[in-house]
Amino acid sequence: MTEKRHLIKDKTLQVKSDLQVLPEIRRFLREMFTDIPEDPVDRMELAANEVAANIIKHAYQGRPDQPISIRATVQPDRICVRFVDRGRTFDPENVPAPHFDGSQEGGFGLFIVSRVVDRFDYLPDEKENQTTLCIHLP
Repeated sequence: MTEKRHLIKDKTLQVKSDLQVLPEIRRFLREMFTDIPEDPVDRMELAANEVAANIIKHAYQGRPDQPISIRATVQPDRICVRFVDRGRTFDPENVPAPHFDGSQEGGFGLFIVSRVVDRFDYLPDEKENQTTLCIHLP
């Protein structure tokens, strides 16, 4: 029988799909993770910012009035952030690897996210898309 992990903190933020909400998302995460060492919080902030920007730019194609739900949780051994949106889906496996030769301005988001978090899950369906990021704590 597996031991059930207890949540220490769990909070949700609702925002609209506008790039101007990115500072609000970062503040929300910093407030949620106040008792966590700086390195995991910095990495989560970077990854969450990339995911939110991609939802706004790509899933919602820049439409500024669409809903994004962000749930941050703190567990004894990890921090997690889950995004829920109703935008266009994509297949992470079909996103080309970025070129590091200075020939492109964008396209680094998924690469960055995959390198700074311990778990990255993207689950699209007909109703909503869920993106979950987790980082294990020392």
